[in-house]
Amino acid sequence: MIPEELQDQAALYALGALDPAETAVFEKALSDDASLRTLVRELRDASAALTHSVPLEIPPPELKRRILSSIALEKQEGSVAVSRKTSGIPVWLPWAIAALLLIFCGVLAVDRLTLRRELTDIVAADALAKMTIVTLTSPTPGHESSKVAVAWQPDQQSGMITVSGMEPAGPGRDYQLWAVDANHPDPINAGIIHIDPNGTARVRFRPDQKAMQIKAFAISLEREGGVPKREGPIVMIGNA
Repeated sequence: MIPEELQDQAALYALGALDPAETAVFEKALSDDASLRTLVRELRDASAALTHSVPLEIPPPELKRRILSSIALEKQEGSVAVSRKTSGIPVWLPWAIAALLLIFCGVLAVDRLTLRRELTDIVAADALAKMTIVTLTSPTPGHESSKVAVAWQPDQQSGMITVSGMEPAGPGRDYQLWAVDANHPDPINAGIIHIDPNGTARVRFRPDQKAMQIKAFAISLEREGGVPKREGPIVMIGNA
């Protein structure tokens, strides 16, 4: 069983907190005690693990004040015995260091969580900034009550179309989405839009050609299965 005072000194030794004279005395005891060497090794391993597991941070000044205030309060209440000098080391000092490390780790954990949330917000805001929202309306009578919106992400070359209040295409027909792009002479096929019996649809789409300067989206009524080039009438259209 390692004496308590040597355990305290081992904690300080592992953290490099002993002065040269105290270090010399402790290392002599260390050379004669295998269990003490094991304890120091374990303390150093724990300290190294802590060092590599968290990013470098400067604790806030308030943290130091809270630690010192807590120590002073415990001393005043008698919960800690009068400082027992062993090579000039107060008995509460190793535990103060341990408390500081624990609170420091807690602060870092909170900081990491806050940073992660902030990064998520930044990514979401960046995605919204790069997104184009297009509302489609009917150019001719027949679909006035239909509500269609396209969310387009040019950097991802993909989008989402949401439809409500639109009649299904009917037997042998399909609605087909088109992207009108400034770099292409013809509208680009962006896929079939299947409307459910309730008149709604939510479809992720990707044009079959690269589209970097989209001017509009349109929906036409085509043959079942779609066509490579628009043939049917435009039923919904919206400028980007």
